Amino acid sequence: MKSSWNLVGMGLWLLVLITLVWMTHDMRVRRIHLIVKEGRSFSWRNFIISTVELVVWLLFFGGMSATTFFQNESHLGSRVTQETRYEPLVLTTGDSKGSSYYVEVNNGGGDKPIQQYTYLTEGERYQVDSTVATVSTGKKPINLPASAYKWNKKKVAKYDQRHQKAWVGVIETTYKKNFLNGIGLHAGRLAHRYTLIRIPDHSFMVEK
Repeated sequence: MKSSWNLVGMGLWLLVLITLVWMTHDMRVRRIHLIVKEGRSFSWRNFIISTVELVVWLLFFGGMSATTFFQNESHLGSRVTQETRYEPLVLTTGDSKGSSYYVEVNNGGGDKPIQQYTYLTEGERYQVDSTVATVSTGKKPINLPASAYKWNKKKVAKYDQRHQKAWVGVIETTYKKNFLNGIGLHAGRLAHRYTLIRIPDHSFMVEK
């Protein structure tokens, strides 16, 4: 478990289940009582009580579902922390054309094709999708897709010069370990990761 605050969310989800069981039992008991004691299967009083119970439970369930499963990553604000790391790329040699490259590109199929980028750093091999990554080859290291994120422009300029425009920058946003994030079982967990792959030009990319 990333944080003990997530126990709050686990407890609330357990309460959701318990209240569902209790509500179902309560509805059944009141209906049986109505049939046995009053000889009828419907009353407006019983209907209103059941409706109120159901509405309250649905609001509880909906709120927990929205908090747990439908977080909007672009509106988390102060609920997350951001960390950025930079690493130089390692040149890969020996493809079918005998050339060297930094990035291998695999094109996906389907109605909405997604590219997959593979690159190397010191001792590590990474694969990222184009939905959460971009390749920058222009004069400016931060291209249009990457400009939506906050980058340290001084560090970017330094890496561009030091590593001859061959580096990777990764931005990670992580949920803070607090009560609010614990409600949705997110405390301490990764919220989003975005990768900027910087290469000198397109000749350092190869399609597979």
